[in-house]
Formats: sequence, structure tokens, C-alpha cells
Amino acid sequence: MKKRPKIALTVSFNDDRQLCVNEDYLNAVYSSGGIGTVLPYTTDKTRLADYSSYFDGFMFCGGGDISPSYYSRSTKNICSLRDEFEKALFDEIYSKDKPILGICRGEQVINVFLGGTLHPHIDAHMQSESREVRTQEVVLREGGYLNLLLGEKRLCVNSFHHQAVKELGKGLVAEAFSSDGHLEAFSSLEHRFCIGVQWHPESFYENSATSSAIFDSFIKACR
Repeated sequence: MKKRPKIALTVSFNDDRQLCVNEDYLNAVYSSGGIGTVLPYTTDKTRLADYSSYFDGFMFCGGGDISPSYYSRSTKNICSLRDEFEKALFDEIYSKDKPILGICRGEQVINVFLGGTLHPHIDAHMQSESREVRTQEVVLREGGYLNLLLGEKRLCVNSFHHQAVKELGKGLVAEAFSSDGHLEAFSSLEHRFCIGVQWHPESFYENSATSSAIFDSFIKACR
């Protein structure tokens, strides 16, 4: 039996000091061959270095908006503790070329941490249907990483965000756009594996070959 890579997840934090995660993230990681663990927040450099050396890959999960102080725009639903933790963790693991997957908020924070910006608010990207329902079509960049990985030109995905990537961060290249022109995915040209997707592939990984392929490629990079 192949050894399962250890995947660290950054997740939300509520007022009762509880870390909160949708189990779909953990199930998707396990189904693709990994073992997921939720990380406690910290900015301690020794502890961050231990995280980096112990875990094989890192997933930045969905959640509230990142603080405007990181890209000079107004926003809401801020958790400064999470922002500070994720920035410190990202700086530690990106420099060591650890595989990184960002989902929804996770895509946005990766972009901001690499010097990019966000649209502070966009309309018509927050669906009312359940997370398993795919309401939006995205077009993949021809010849891009996701296009070649998935063998598709278009995908039907879900949509639960009111912000979106505006200017791409250093070394990032667009992988997918929505029909109204907003960036929906990117990859890095300067990192071994750094992918961000604006939708939630973990919500329908069980019945979607394309969602499974995204997680499978991440776990493969983590091996």
C-alpha cells in the first residue's frame, strides 16, 4: 500500500476559538490518497517551520474575506488571526516549494500573498442552490495546466463568492474564466505545484471526474 501524503488544511476560526471545516475537504483529500489535518493558527516561526517540514502539501480552504490591508480594498467578514497565520504559513511553505492548493478564499489569499489584487465585490456569483449543484460554466485556457490535466475546454462548477481575483500575483497565470470575464482559476509558473480555483471541487468530487482529477494531481505532487 502506498503511503498517504500528509495534507495540512487552513480553515475558519469562530468566536469560540473553534476551528471549523466542511468535511468535504477532508473526504476529498482521503479519496485522492492523502490524509488531511486541520492546522491550529500560529505565527511562531519555529512552529511554522515544523509544519512545513512535517506536511507534504498544504490546502488553503474557503472562508471569509481577507483583510483589505493586504491589497488596499474594502471588504467584510474579516478574521485577522487567520489572515496573519495564513500569510506566515504561505511565506514559509512557498519558499520551500511545497505543493499548494487554494480553494475559493484560498485562491484569493494565494493571489494576494503573491502581490495580486481582488475585486472587492462582484455580483451574480453567489448561488442559492446547494453546494453540490453546478450553476456556472467556466472556460479553460487552451494549453493551460487545467486544460491539459482535465482534457476539457469548459467546466460546469458551483459558485459561492462575492470577491474575485483582479490582477494576478507574481508568477501566476490564468487557467479559467467565467462567462462574465472573471478569473476562476490560476496556476504558478514559478512553483512546483501551486493551483488556485474559485469554485468548490470538494463539494462534488465523488461524481465528477474533473474534480477528482484536481485532487488527484495535488496528492500526486505531494508524494
